[in-house]
Amino acid sequence: MELAVSLLSTLGINSIVLFFIKRYFDRRDSREREALEQKKDLFHRIDTALETLRLLSYHRMSQEIERLLDQGYASPAERRVLDEMYANYKDHGWNGDMDARLEKVYQLRTDHAPE
Repeated sequence: MELAVSLLSTLGINSIVLFFIKRYFDRRDSREREALEQKKDLFHRIDTALETLRLLSYHRMSQEIERLLDQGYASPAERRVLDEMYANYKDHGWNGDMDARLEKVYQLRTDHAPE
């Protein structure tokens, strides 16, 4: 009988200890999963914000090029601003119509035509 009581108490203590250990690791795993989901959400938001900035910078550069082409000349200061925009454009890895459009701006006069 003592052996049975001793065995049952040992099994009971082991079960209780195992319960608390499992509970601890389950909570830790749950916190890690939540932290991972929050990081994924943050990175998704950052990617979306960066893509928005990329599109806005492309649009702004397009507007500036069209403005200068309509104006018929581009001052050195305007060209420097455009060069900065273009460097940013290239840093994003974009290529395409902007190169040809920018070349048209570089072919413009640097001041307005005398009247």
